[in-house]
Amino acid sequence: MAWDEKTLSADLKTALRGLYVLYGEEGYLVARYMEQIAKKAVCDDLGGFNLQRFDGETADAAQIEEAIDALPLMAERKCVVVRDLDITAGDRAERLLPLLEDMPETTVVVLYYMQLQPQMKNAKWKRLLEAATKNGAAVCFAKKTPAELSRTLCSGATRRGCKLTPQNAALLVQQCGEDMLLLTNELDKLAALADGGEITAEMIRAAATKNLEARVFDLSKALLRHRRDEAFSILDTLLQQREEPVGILAVLTNSYVDMYRMKVAQIAKKSASEVAAAFPTYKGKEFRLRYAAQDAAGLSVVQLRRALAVLAGADTALKSSGTQARFVLETTLTKLL
Repeated sequence: MAWDEKTLSADLKTALRGLYVLYGEEGYLVARYMEQIAKKAVCDDLGGFNLQRFDGETADAAQIEEAIDALPLMAERKCVVVRDLDITAGDRAERLLPLLEDMPETTVVVLYYMQLQPQMKNAKWKRLLEAATKNGAAVCFAKKTPAELSRTLCSGATRRGCKLTPQNAALLVQQCGEDMLLLTNELDKLAALADGGEITAEMIRAAATKNLEARVFDLSKALLRHRRDEAFSILDTLLQQREEPVGILAVLTNSYVDMYRMKVAQIAKKSASEVAAAFPTYKGKEFRLRYAAQDAAGLSVVQLRRALAVLAGADTALKSSGTQARFVLETTLTKLL
């Protein structure tokens, strides 16, 4: 059974194992723990001789086998780190699996996966994960929910000597998205700005990077308030930043779908929680529905259906050859205003 981040973090405080297989959707955590394990394994290796890194796409099995088998240089142990090793390719299973199942006591191996992911139903992958369970740990870093990210940001702010409330942490996630690397960079920036004080909502809105979803949310707000100049200015900025027109339209369509669903739900006397339960896409993102309910208050079901028809037509036009994307998007905004 695969460990989670909490189990690995607790285990690393007291132990160091022979084989780690790190994978999952949270690539930031996969890379962070890979570095943490490598540092712990060769902490006394001042010259860096006992840490060997390989790219699993280009390294052959013989190179990796030799590195694992070799003794450390004037140290208790060595560490071999391999990124995205496909155990099913070539002769890798035949050469490496027996070695990983019977690990040398002087070597720590970290196999970490950023692009490639283990195939649980494949016999060779299963054998690799079983070897990790026997000699160390297979660790799956599942994607964090917005609530988990908010808690991580709050504790991260405390470590940086400043304060971040759960409400403002949630705002940061909404504005920047759920990429942990980006959120960590934004937290570093905001902590420096707060200078030991509190990271406020005003700081977040003014200084934190907005992801596509947040910027298109601003666009939909401008459309609903009939602010033509603001809407076209946001669209122009998005296109200048080379956001994909299909992506812009998709996020804009999602905001109108959210409003339509909440409008119909209100008529049926259903809550945002009930709507979220009916559509898995809202798991951990109920805030979208709460905002949508507010935005839909001044619109009728008929108006929202017309808007969705306009957006569907724009999607067809964008995907048709020879159509100018800017023209389609600008025409769509005009129809929605």
